[in-house]
Amino acid sequence: MIVYNCPLVPFEFFKALDIPAKRIQNSGCEFELFHSNICSFCKNSFPSVNPEEIVIWVDSCDSMRRSEDFLKRACTVFDLHIPVTVNEKSVDKLAHDLRNLWNNLKQRYGEADDEKLIIEHKNFQKQSEKLLKLLNNDLRSSAELYEQMTCQKWIGSVEKKGIPILILGAYVEKDLIKVIEDSGGYALNGTCSGPFAIIGENLNSNDVFKNMAFRILKKSIVCMRSAHNRDIEKIINFYRPSGIILHTIKFCDFYGFDEKILRNLKIPFTVVENDLSGTSAQLKTRMEALIELVKNSEKQPERKCYYFVGIDSGSTTTKIAVINKDMKIVYQDIIKTGAYPNLASKTIFEKMLAKLNIKKEAVYVVSTGYGRSSVDFADEQITEITCHAKGVYQFLPQARTVIDIGGQDSKVIRIENGKVIDFVMNDKCAAGTGRFLEVMANVLDVPLDEIGELSLRYSTELSISSVCTVFAESEVISLRSHGHSREDILYAVHLAIARRIGTMCQRVNADVPIVLTGGVAQNRGVKFALEKHMNTRIDIPKNPVLMGAIGAALIGAEKHLQ
Repeated sequence: MIVYNCPLVPFEFFKALDIPAKRIQNSGCEFELFHSNICSFCKNSFPSVNPEEIVIWVDSCDSMRRSEDFLKRACTVFDLHIPVTVNEKSVDKLAHDLRNLWNNLKQRYGEADDEKLIIEHKNFQKQSEKLLKLLNNDLRSSAELYEQMTCQKWIGSVEKKGIPILILGAYVEKDLIKVIEDSGGYALNGTCSGPFAIIGENLNSNDVFKNMAFRILKKSIVCMRSAHNRDIEKIINFYRPSGIILHTIKFCDFYGFDEKILRNLKIPFTVVENDLSGTSAQLKTRMEALIELVKNSEKQPERKCYYFVGIDSGSTTTKIAVINKDMKIVYQDIIKTGAYPNLASKTIFEKMLAKLNIKKEAVYVVSTGYGRSSVDFADEQITEITCHAKGVYQFLPQARTVIDIGGQDSKVIRIENGKVIDFVMNDKCAAGTGRFLEVMANVLDVPLDEIGELSLRYSTELSISSVCTVFAESEVISLRSHGHSREDILYAVHLAIARRIGTMCQRVNADVPIVLTGGVAQNRGVKFALEKHMNTRIDIPKNPVLMGAIGAALIGAEKHLQ
């Protein structure tokens, strides 16, 4: 069995030598001997390689090269260096290396006729041309042909159901495809695990190795590591998607440059950083918010309702807001979410029905928030991104940017007339969230609801990391041991959050006026630090914690009453 790590390999070799092959698999666990900053692809796939397997390893980056050092201790590895430029010399160099690899594989697997290699290369060229023609019309046939060519499972949708979503960036796995499909879209894979990674230009020289080298180097979509000018607009124009996901892998920095290109286009997109752990729940909010950005119409409620309920099921608290047919807020409440979000949602909902003395059949329920999918009695589920934008617009219609800092994640949302234009999320790390403040409050032995006021009494401006909660916690302990006051340390904590949020604001080109929502908006220290760091005024609505629930109720009312 041949195992390869990258589509920049000569697939024709496997066919000509009749060798079974597969792309390296995600084992679902990390290789513990790797340094912590090795990318998640290498960490999670390395343990899947068996000692008896032969590995063809493309040294596409530092993480891949360091992985190869470990691989060589365990099994036979043939490395393949891919030049980072495309010219006559680089084609000749790669052709030379391919010829050596071919001879080494022949010695191991038995002699093979070079004529068969030429035939297989011509077949691959024909199949590539056929695949390109199929991609826009027949995804299922494209998948079958792709798997035949690469010995790799198709990662993408096979039916055009819903909204077309193009994935760009780094290697992607099936879990993201499922999230896209469950959210109402279909996935077009433009990453190195998709079809454009193997379709390249033809040279048609008399040297088969030079032809293969040219195909590998002149792919339709160039690998970021070797791209001086990466033409991602080519694949965007080919597929014409309604939305785009820029997929990056944890500790892989290459594809961040694509974000600059996408921000200049008029296509909704979101960035997803994935650690390949299979935790699809982390991806759900981003996908649903992206789908909401591009949806053209919604199904209208069928029954007649008189009250419109928004339930915001957050990680810390569950909120409810009720609007009547005159668009007036007639009820609102907040309770602790606890261990079971569905139970908290039912409790707060039934309490509302009893207080207002109304029947369930008379209300239309929209759920939002971290646990929105657990509200099984809801008529509709909308992401908190869309709901916060709607809620803020109701009270502060001049708002252009919403900063929502919750217990487990934070979001910066750019809006126009209450509609989401762009957004970014931070939900893989607690830094910049309510949880970050909770950890620091515990370290300093200060009640959480007092840390904001204490931070405003600082006298010395200290600095701590805003990158990681664990590292920041160590820094706080160190500052405490050096005798710094709690007030000074707490201001540094709040400033760390402000820096993190400020960076997110830059990514979406945040405009003023800026509104702060979520539970953390009740912390005056966060507002002060944000205003000082960003050098602008931050507005807070009257009920910042309830903005998501109110927005959800408004969405239900507008759909029903329009």
